[in-house]
Amino acid sequence: MGLTSNVNESFKKHIYSIVTAAVIALLTFGYLSYVLPNNERKEDAKNISILEGIEKHLVGYIDDQVKYISEEKMKSLKLLQYKGSADVYIDTILIDKKGFKQLQDGTIKLSRTIKLSGKNIFFKNRKLEDSIIKDNISIDLAKFLNKINSTTHFTSFYICPIEKGKCRVEKSFLSQNVSLIDQDSLIKYNRKNGPFSFKKSSKHYYTDQINIPHTNHTLFLAAGIDKSAFDLNVRQINSNLLIFSLISIIVLILGINFIKPIISSYKERLSQIDLVGVVFSIGLLVAVIVVFAALSYWNNTIKTRNINDLELLVNKIDTSFKEQITAYQSWKKRDLLFGKEWKNQKNSFAKIFLVTGSKKTALNGELLTKKDSLPDDQKCFINGNTDFKKGTKNSKLIKYLDGYFRMDNKALITKNLSNNAPDISRKYADRMYFKALQQKNIENKKTDPVLTAVFSRENNRYQLIYAEKDTLKEINQESESNGIKGIAFREYFSNELELPPGTGYMLVDKDGDVLMQNDPKKNIYQNLLYVSQNNPVFISLLAGVDIPSFEMEYMGIPYQICAKKLNIKTESPVYILAIRDLSHTNRLSIFTFTNGFLISFLYGFFILLINYIYSTIFYNGRIGTLSKHHFYYLFPDSSRTTEYKKLLIVNCVSIVLALIVAFKSSPSLAFIFCIVLGVNVAFINLITLNIRTLNPKKELIKLVLILFLPAICLPMVLFFYYNVFIAALALLGTHILLIILYYKNWRKREKAELSVFAKKNKGVNRKAYTRFLTARLLYQFVVFPFVLVSAFYVNELNDFARYYCSSLDAKEQKIKDKNDFIIKDRITNAYNCNCKEQTRDQTNDQIMQKANLGFFDRPSSYEIKNFTFNELSRKYYLNLLAILHNENNNFSFLTLFFLLVTFFFLASLAYKLLNYYSNRFFFYDLMQAYYEKYYPCTKNELANDHIFIPMVNNYDIKKLIQIDHNSCEIQPDKRYTGNEDCPEREISIDQVFYKDKKNEISPYLRMDFILNINHKQFCEQYEDIWESLPEETQYVLFDFAQDHFVNYKNKDTLINLMERGIIDCHQLTGRLKMMSLSFRIFILSKSKRDELFVQKFKDESKNGTYSKLKFPIIIIAVSALVLLMYLNKDSYDQVTLMGGSVVTLLALINKILDANKSL
Repeated sequence: MGLTSNVNESFKKHIYSIVTAAVIALLTFGYLSYVLPNNERKEDAKNISILEGIEKHLVGYIDDQVKYISEEKMKSLKLLQYKGSADVYIDTILIDKKGFKQLQDGTIKLSRTIKLSGKNIFFKNRKLEDSIIKDNISIDLAKFLNKINSTTHFTSFYICPIEKGKCRVEKSFLSQNVSLIDQDSLIKYNRKNGPFSFKKSSKHYYTDQINIPHTNHTLFLAAGIDKSAFDLNVRQINSNLLIFSLISIIVLILGINFIKPIISSYKERLSQIDLVGVVFSIGLLVAVIVVFAALSYWNNTIKTRNINDLELLVNKIDTSFKEQITAYQSWKKRDLLFGKEWKNQKNSFAKIFLVTGSKKTALNGELLTKKDSLPDDQKCFINGNTDFKKGTKNSKLIKYLDGYFRMDNKALITKNLSNNAPDISRKYADRMYFKALQQKNIENKKTDPVLTAVFSRENNRYQLIYAEKDTLKEINQESESNGIKGIAFREYFSNELELPPGTGYMLVDKDGDVLMQNDPKKNIYQNLLYVSQNNPVFISLLAGVDIPSFEMEYMGIPYQICAKKLNIKTESPVYILAIRDLSHTNRLSIFTFTNGFLISFLYGFFILLINYIYSTIFYNGRIGTLSKHHFYYLFPDSSRTTEYKKLLIVNCVSIVLALIVAFKSSPSLAFIFCIVLGVNVAFINLITLNIRTLNPKKELIKLVLILFLPAICLPMVLFFYYNVFIAALALLGTHILLIILYYKNWRKREKAELSVFAKKNKGVNRKAYTRFLTARLLYQFVVFPFVLVSAFYVNELNDFARYYCSSLDAKEQKIKDKNDFIIKDRITNAYNCNCKEQTRDQTNDQIMQKANLGFFDRPSSYEIKNFTFNELSRKYYLNLLAILHNENNNFSFLTLFFLLVTFFFLASLAYKLLNYYSNRFFFYDLMQAYYEKYYPCTKNELANDHIFIPMVNNYDIKKLIQIDHNSCEIQPDKRYTGNEDCPEREISIDQVFYKDKKNEISPYLRMDFILNINHKQFCEQYEDIWESLPEETQYVLFDFAQDHFVNYKNKDTLINLMERGIIDCHQLTGRLKMMSLSFRIFILSKSKRDELFVQKFKDESKNGTYSKLKFPIIIIAVSALVLLMYLNKDSYDQVTLMGGSVVTLLALINKILDANKSL
């Protein structure tokens, strides 16, 4: 029974921890068994779609190589004679299915048959019998895969032929970064499509079988991605989800401090460190809200800026595209240009030359010389003296014209005016525009032109085709006269638009097929619907819904997209998509949130620490270095209502001043100014609330004026011209000198009795105190985090703009003729930055570039590799006002309005929380009741009504001496007759102090002497009072003696103690205190005299509701943090180091404060 009882008791005691552990185990199991495998499936699906794109391009690449005939081949096959001929053309090029030669060394060797048709040029009006030309070709697949390598995550490729259903390893002809063990495993599983992750392999493989076009042969293709990259993508969390998770963990950890004063049982202790922790937690809670809100505002601003940039880009492309097609169409209609040559039947196939004066140049700029072997009937001369004069738009557009063509109903090119020398005519029946338009010809339907594109895999270049029906009103719709005419061209804006990295554009048709994109290397992604997870917004756009802007995930990467229907006449709509990669913005969000919150936390801790150091200097020789009294100035003081009101003004002015400087200066200056101003205001608060003066307003103004030059202006100048370390020395040195040389000895200058200051106590001043403390928290945990986050954003965006604009400057320097650009506003803005300088930061110390705790790399460092510049400028193109500047004034107004609403909401939240928790720690109702003389009911005869403050003179200290009311007071000038304990002593302690004219005995030691004597003198009376109290009351009194704080749920016991006069209120501060210092020392001495009582007190304080809930909360927070570290292994070491350091530091401080029981 005893064992069972103990087990049940232990189970009840740890039920919260057990339930928490079970929940975490279930969540972990769910993550490992469902979430992680689901992420792996998504990643596999994405990579498989990429592999399918590779397969399609591989088939297309092989087909292109089969149909391509080089100049050397034409010469060896004696086909040069047919170039430019209207009588002979290539009918088909086929692969001999039985002519499969060899697959080795990354090369496919095939046999092909070239079939010529047409009229015999030697025998007029006689049909040429089908001419069959046999040929062998070699296709280098390694060259193709090298291109794929640079545009995907695939780093390994393996290809071998499939014969009789098996991979013929002996004929393997391509292996890149594939180990022999992996080769054996791939061959073993060649009939399966994967994915595969083999043991002891560093790769994750995807496989498939590909049929070589027009043959019976099959290739086995395996593509591998590094497992580390695969695992990283699988574990990767959405940036918004990561930030939300971090906020949840932070709030959970802060909740430990928030819930203790509320849910703790009456047995559990509440101490000064709990109060400091709650106030600090309120600040951190506000800070995390500010950081998140600032991120949201800035991300919204960036989104709006992105949309503005992309809309401008879309409009530029649309305008230039329409102008280009309109110009090409008009040239063909004009007889003085291409119209006459087009109608000239002698020049069915000709190369275009521009005639300007005596010069004849090809469209690519090459001069026509006498050595040119091109026949005269294959030359098309266009007068360029007027329409194509240098510097005009036409002179630019002509360079991008590939030619005008016509094909008959068999897809045979029958006429072609081109920028290249005429080639052998051939059929293009596989072209999409031919299939679409010829079907309309057959059905005799009216149709608009078709816009499509052809991609050259050899040159990584797009050629656009704008084609339309060309029916010459023949009755027979099968007549060769019923064909297609079109314009082949390259869009001119691609080479002349300056795009920031991550920004691009593409043309897509109604089916989602990509017709062209600005980066040809990404042509592997052919259809957006297949690689964007069927984005419903994109589907709606293709269905005809007008959606100008939306976000879409494309191949696992988030993009901001602006869309517009191309404003040209087409049978099927074509959409312009301007896109911007949001990875930079997501990295910036995570980087800023992590550094913003942690630096705000460290800044708050630094302010607390530096004030503690200042206080130890201020009270040196009067109270102990580790005394809890160093935080007392932060507690409510009923006699300082005037000071609170004046300091409220100072703190509010500092808030406004910090924001003005932040909005007007560069990020580094704004950040440093905010720190300098914050430290000075904290110093002003410390000094003002630790000295006593009859004219606090005058003293405050004097302090502000003293600090202005040496503590504000000087550090900023030193930072501007030197570095932050020298500025910090000047700032802290000024404060320390002021304390030592002036403020430390304020009591010597202030001759007024302390009772005069007690008259300022007009009862509880909760509103004045709470407003002051709220203003202080607003600066430290609202203004500073907002300025910090904004500085991070502005700095990173500005660095991106500096790289971009410096790169543009470098390009401009290389351009001799500035009129070489058609588009005047060719630059696409980077986050709405137009490369116009706003302000210049000339500080020698770029602090914002260094303000990184190292968890993540700076987002702009990811982008610098994308730029080329001679010298990086130090210009600032953006400042904090960028959050408000917008082309839409309504948006700017709304942003400002919501910023103000957020500020006042946070001010109200902080005020309400401070008001609520301060009442639970300070018992405002009991303080007010004592002020109104309701307590004590019976004044204890041993109570000491002296006014004690740490900064005292010898006269004030003398009041600490308590005299037994039954004896006569001993005067300093009368001879001391000794006492029972020490009959040989000839002098009293007050006489020792009286004769110490040189002040050899410090005030701190004088207090020790006095309290020791009082303790001995009244020990018996104190023991009687102690023994008269019930045990529960003794626990409460012992708890209160530690630091004058007690659990709010012991309020009834506290009232009883006040009724008996054992606890009363300080005449100056109005806060609750023991009836005398010596009685407090007597209570504290129980820790040495009555260890059994102290142990029982500690045991009782551990068995409360808070103690049971604290551990489960910590487990949940730590478990969530560990999971995030696992999902972000790149920052694991830094997180561990930082987290361990912070926890150790806080635990050490807590231990020191708890262990110290001094005044």
